[in-house]
Amino acid sequence: MNSIAQGWRRVLGRARPAIQPLDVHTIPAPQQVETPPIDIAPNDPLVAYFQGAAGAVDLEALELDSPARAALRATGVKLVVPLVSQGELIGLLSLGPRLSDLNYSRDDRRLLENLAAQAAPAVRVAQLVRQ
Repeated sequence: MNSIAQGWRRVLGRARPAIQPLDVHTIPAPQQVETPPIDIAPNDPLVAYFQGAAGAVDLEALELDSPARAALRATGVKLVVPLVSQGELIGLLSLGPRLSDLNYSRDDRRLLENLAAQAAPAVRVAQLVRQ
């Protein structure tokens, strides 16, 4: 081996950090909670509200007399992002409280709104294919 390669081997050998294997048993798994689907009547005022909503909706702050709102809150939903495609409400992204118990930030909401904007057309196509 030439002297340059030996020199690099010495440098790299000393610079190599001690890497400990990751123990996956110490990482808590996120809690996954299955909630039953909630049927929302077409004449529920929440449907009209979600069709016109621009972005994520905080159910705690929403003052609307609606059986669907009450049902969503009863299952622990805190934030709802409507999935609207071509002016039609086709679904909801519903989220419970954050694991950190902090409120959803502006960045969280922006990310969810971008996700909803991309997911809504895909969900609509899936609905049409199913029919």
